Amino acid sequence: MSETLASIRYARALFEISRKEDCLAETEAWLSLFEENAKRHPRINALMQNPIVSDAEKFAFLDKILPGDTLTILKNFLRVLIEKKRFALLGEIRQTFHALYDRHRGSLEVVLISAVPLSEAVRNKLKETLAAKLGSSGGTGSPKEIHLVQKTEPSLIGGFILRFDGKEIDCSFKKRFREIEQQLLAQ
Repeated sequence: MSETLASIRYARALFEISRKEDCLAETEAWLSLFEENAKRHPRINALMQNPIVSDAEKFAFLDKILPGDTLTILKNFLRVLIEKKRFALLGEIRQTFHALYDRHRGSLEVVLISAVPLSEAVRNKLKETLAAKLGSSGGTGSPKEIHLVQKTEPSLIGGFILRFDGKEIDCSFKKRFREIEQQLLAQ
């Protein structure tokens, strides 16, 4: 995930406004739905990022494609993205907003990358270990629930990589082999 500072700031702003208005779940749902539709229909992104099309025309288009019951917060947010020429960041903003929302609910999504799919027993042990380590950090943002998203990458040879909260724990054989290679080359 290549988050930019701007996408993080926009996501945090949307999160805070939604939290104050007590509509976090609704904002999460509408933002996800809109971003999925924008992905499914690339012409939406093309139009919104086209410098030749005026902001007024983009706003009119938004009004046509958004259902009438769309959250006002989301409509206003999308207008700001258009005005500030930041519509291209929508995917990153949604990912960051989703992470903030999960953390707020006491949940943490962890991407588990391994050379081969790991057994359920190993995944459960990883979840327990992560919950214990992250829970012992003493912070109020400690996760109550950890969701593992498993991906495979055969080039790792063995071991695994965990990615969460902008952090990475690399316990792969590939990394260890690189470290050994560096040590041998340094001698």
